[in-house]
Amino acid sequence: FAGGQASGPQLPSFHTRREESSLRPPRVTSKGTSKMSGMQQLVSLRNYFYLGLYDQVMKEAKSLGSLSGAAEIARQAYLYRAHVAMGNHAVVSKEITGSSPTVLQVVQLHSTLITASETNKGMAMEKLVELVEDGSLASDPVFPLVAAEMYLTGGDVKEALKMVYQGTSLDMMGMTIQILLSISRTDLAQKHLNKMVDIDEDDTLTQLATAWINVSQGGSKCAEALDIYQDLQEKFGSSMLILNSIAACQINQGLYIEALSTLGAARDLALKWKTKISPETYINTMICLQMMRKAPEAIQRIYGDFKKSAPDHPWILKQEQMQKEIEKSKKTYS
Repeated sequence: FAGGQASGPQLPSFHTRREESSLRPPRVTSKGTSKMSGMQQLVSLRNYFYLGLYDQVMKEAKSLGSLSGAAEIARQAYLYRAHVAMGNHAVVSKEITGSSPTVLQVVQLHSTLITASETNKGMAMEKLVELVEDGSLASDPVFPLVAAEMYLTGGDVKEALKMVYQGTSLDMMGMTIQILLSISRTDLAQKHLNKMVDIDEDDTLTQLATAWINVSQGGSKCAEALDIYQDLQEKFGSSMLILNSIAACQINQGLYIEALSTLGAARDLALKWKTKISPETYINTMICLQMMRKAPEAIQRIYGDFKKSAPDHPWILKQEQMQKEIEKSKKTYS
């Protein structure tokens, strides 16, 4: 996108083309042995991405260098999706151009959706709808994931679910589970998890999906989820995503002091990575303070920092709407 305009980033003109699928099986030699495919080289990169270890994504993507064909597109897709997750929108705008593979331009489109004015947000969603209806990217394994992320950013859970619900890859099943849990369909999420377990029980994303469902079920399942998150932390290291997940489990078990310590580590990590403190860290911290009967001023201070950092976050907007309703009721009955 050409940035720098007063009205916000400009939307690109897409020249869609069918690109080589990035989920091709390993090539088999004449002797019948499988050589490591480009996609198999991306296992660590994929793990880092789903665990929220975005600094490691950057390092791994660089160490891999340029790959060939579909594997190279997938490498860049993980890299730029990580940049979007970290809020590095200027990097995405600058490095992805009109000559980049179409699916990478869709990652850039998602970045624009997050940062653009309301007018350009609408234009970005219209462009997404055009790409979905065009169908030329239907077989691309990355496009449904990025499209679903865009729909979720735009608040359209139904369309997001449609993009991935029939998917057969672990990646699409994992996103399907996240969306189903957000609408309280744990029953359907469990069915998709069973499919993931059948494919690869030990895959990092399968482990994460198991933990997500355990947390949603509550009770003793939270202890199981905590074990999974802590095992992943021990194996791969800490990220804000892992730390917030651990804190959520600790809160569910009433371990508020431990949760506050974990959330403190998440804040420290945000400072180290020079990125914003995540909304989950703010929200979980306020929950801890409230459950521990801490002074309202302490909670209000965290709320103020959160509102300043992300004034348009759905949680903030909901709180403001609730406060308006309370004030309206006060006037009605005063």
